[in-house]
Amino acid sequence: MPLYRFRILDGAEISDNGDLEFPDLASARVEAIRYAGALLHDAGRINSLGDRWRMDVTDPSGVTLVSVSFDVVDAPGIR
Repeated sequence: MPLYRFRILDGAEISDNGDLEFPDLASARVEAIRYAGALLHDAGRINSLGDRWRMDVTDPSGVTLVSVSFDVVDAPGIR
């Protein structure tokens, strides 16, 4: 099975969880989105994530294949 890495960055690399096996890139993409959702769910307890961060799915050599990005913006009064 192909190997992928999930790298979390917010200007600097916060996390690289090593090589993970998935049957294909589509499966790795789905899992990256699920993992990002779990991080957002726990955001109140995660102080290390800033207001702008992303998760890259890379191959073992570091080539980015998928990027999931988030920006948190305070925008009171916008309709």
